[in-house]
Amino acid sequence: MDQKIMPPWLVVISHGNFGKELVNSCEMILGKVDNIYCFSLEPGMAPEQLLENVTELLHDAPQNVVIFTDIYAGTPSNVATIFAKQKRYQVICGMNLPMLIEAEMQRYDVAFEDLIAKIIAAGNDSIINITSLTHGREYE
Repeated sequence: MDQKIMPPWLVVISHGNFGKELVNSCEMILGKVDNIYCFSLEPGMAPEQLLENVTELLHDAPQNVVIFTDIYAGTPSNVATIFAKQKRYQVICGMNLPMLIEAEMQRYDVAFEDLIAKIIAAGNDSIINITSLTHGREYE
């Protein structure tokens, strides 16, 4: 399906409410975001339950899906890895607000491969040591 007609879905999976609040912040800046879905690993929740919840949503998902998770090798990213293997969805760990904003702003206009690169660049570029800048030093 043409990406202009059906842009990639954005799926956010995190420990606790981190992902939900990240999406709330994104929508505070950009307005309502369509086709973005959040899942939270709650205290005491079995990984199998999280997997079941995400599987139910992704059953009817388009071919291009970007899954954001908070911590590499944590339960949310381990669950997302299953979809990376099975359906070749893109999974990006270490999500932050600039990444979600970039994903929403670009997913209607760029090729999927370019979108992934832009999301990762936005995340990397947003990590800045302000103190070093105020003292005239930049660190890469």
